[in-house]
Amino acid sequence: MVLKIVNTCLKIAVPLLLATAFVSCSKKSYIDVEYRLPPSAGTLAGRTVFVETRDFRSDTEIFDRRAKDKFKDFSGLFALSLTFPEDQHRLKGAYELPMLFETALVERLKKLGIGMAAETSPNVPEFQIKINQFRIKLIGRKWLADVSYEASLSQDTQLVAREVVSGSAERMRLVGSGGAEKVIGEIFTDMINRLNIERLFQQAGL
Repeated sequence: MVLKIVNTCLKIAVPLLLATAFVSCSKKSYIDVEYRLPPSAGTLAGRTVFVETRDFRSDTEIFDRRAKDKFKDFSGLFALSLTFPEDQHRLKGAYELPMLFETALVERLKKLGIGMAAETSPNVPEFQIKINQFRIKLIGRKWLADVSYEASLSQDTQLVAREVVSGSAERMRLVGSGGAEKVIGEIFTDMINRLNIERLFQQAGL
C-alpha cells in the first residue's frame, strides 16, 4: 500500500495541476485518465484484503521516442477521474503509474463489497498487483497502447491464485494530446475491468 501521506499530497496536487494547465495549455504536465467502473452488486461482501502494488516493468519509459516528443512536459502524474455506472463522475486524484493502478483496482474491490486493511496481517489475504508493461507509442498517425499486469491473492505468504491481464488498443492521432489520452483511458478501463476478481477469490478459496 503506497503511503497515505503521498496519496494525500497527490490529491492536493490535482487542482494545482489543472490551474497550471489553464494558464499554459501548451505545457500540460499530466495525463487525464478516465476510468469507467463496471456495474457490480457487492458479491464479495465480508472479505477484507491488504493491497500492494509493485512495478515490474523492465522498461519504465511510458512513451516511445515519437510519443515522448508530444509529452515533453509530462511529470509522471496521471489525473484519474472515475465514472460510475450511474453516470456519476468524480475527479479522484493525481497519481504516478503504480498508484494509478492501485487506486482503480481498489475502487473495483470496494464496489464488490471488499474491505481494505490498512496494514499487513497474518489473517488478512494480500491482493498484489504487479505491473509488467505500460507503453504508449506513436506510429504513423496512430496512438498505440500496450498494457500488462498480474493480480494475485496470497494467504500466509503463500500464493493461492493469480491472473495475468494484457491487451492493446489504438486510436487515430488528433490535434494535441486528446487522442493519446483517449486511448489510454480506453485500454486502462478495459484492462482493469477485464480482471475477474470473483474467479480469483473462488480459486483462492476465500
